[in-house]
Amino acid sequence: MEQIFSKKWFYTGLIIAILNPIFSGLILGAMYLTEPGLKKYGRIILPIAVVWGALAFWLSTKYLPVSVI
Repeated sequence: MEQIFSKKWFYTGLIIAILNPIFSGLILGAMYLTEPGLKKYGRIILPIAVVWGALAFWLSTKYLPVSVI
């Protein structure tokens, strides 16, 4: 049962990190790192949030007009 519960939180964190990487992805990844049972998921979610956030920023500065940013 604990394995199913932790998988649910892993997928929830992954979805949050993809949808909103800058704040909620980083906060959730950091929170997972503080929980003993969720540390390995935090090590996955936090880098995904950082890379996806940097990629989203880079793409927005490259393809959006300056007045939008």
